[in-house]
Amino acid sequence: MEVTYELTQRDFFDSFIAHRNRSALVKWAYRLIVATVFIFAGAGLIFLTVHPHSQLLSNLIPVFALAVMWGALMWASPWWAARNQFSKQPGAHGSRTILLDSGGVHWRWNGGSADIEWKNFIRFHETKNHFLLYSSPACFNIVPKRVMTLDQVVAFRTLVTENLCLGSASPHDKRISPKTWVFLLVVIVAAVLLVMAIQNIH
Repeated sequence: MEVTYELTQRDFFDSFIAHRNRSALVKWAYRLIVATVFIFAGAGLIFLTVHPHSQLLSNLIPVFALAVMWGALMWASPWWAARNQFSKQPGAHGSRTILLDSGGVHWRWNGGSADIEWKNFIRFHETKNHFLLYSSPACFNIVPKRVMTLDQVVAFRTLVTENLCLGSASPHDKRISPKTWVFLLVVIVAAVLLVMAIQNIH
C-alpha cells in the first residue's frame, strides 16, 4: 500500500493531543485534575463573594495562580510544541510518500528516505484523523487519514495490525506519565492550601 501526503502544523497539534489522551485512563486523569483545580478556585471565589472583607484573599492567591498557570499550560503547550516541531523540522515540510509492505514501512521525502522493519515499531494508535506509528513510548510518525480513501484506511489498519503483535494497545497506554503525577501533586497541595485558608477564617 502506498500513500503520498504533506504534514501540517495542525497534524502535529492533533497528534500531540491524541498522544496525551492515548488511553481512557490518561485522558480522564487530565480532565479530573483540571476540573479539580478550577473547582477549588471557583469555591474560593464564591467564598470571597459572600465574605468580601475576609482575609482569605491573600491565602487563596496561590490557588488562583496555580489554576491559571496549569490551565494555560494545558491549553497552550500542545500548540507550542506543534509549532516548534513543525517549524524547526525541515523533514516535516513538503510531500512525502509512505509504502507499507510485509517487510516494513518505507518513507521517501524531499531530502531523505527511511526503511524501517516492522520489528522496530512497538505499537500504533489510531485517532479520528491520524495513524500514529510508535518506534518508542514517546516517539511516533504521523500518517494523516485525510489523504486516504476509506478502502486505504481499512488496508492501512489491516497491514499494521497484522504486522504489529501489540496492535493498537500497549502496556505503556495504561501508565500515567510522570507529568500527570506532578500535576496531581500540585492539585493536592492547592486543595490543602484552600482548606487551611478556610480553617484560618474560623
